[in-house]
Amino acid sequence: MWEYYGDALIAVGILTTALLIGALHFLRSSHKRRLTLPLLITGVGYTLFLIGLVFIRGWDGMGWSLVGFSLYASGLIIYIFVATYLWFQQRRLES
Repeated sequence: MWEYYGDALIAVGILTTALLIGALHFLRSSHKRRLTLPLLITGVGYTLFLIGLVFIRGWDGMGWSLVGFSLYASGLIIYIFVATYLWFQQRRLES
């Protein structure tokens, strides 16, 4: 039987929540074309993190989780910067 520890469940819960918030923002945004790549990078990172956490054990699993988390974090940071830039650009054009 597989065992999951509390810290892993907390990490997956936080990553899932952030990914869902980003996906909902993406669906409501009018700039889908510019936000697609950062959201895709975030999704790939999330998937690799889960693969490393659930299916692969030991040091190899830690490597997969680290690569996945790195992609996830970089994609999320890029997404936030692009969304903020587009928001400021839209506000500047309105005034």
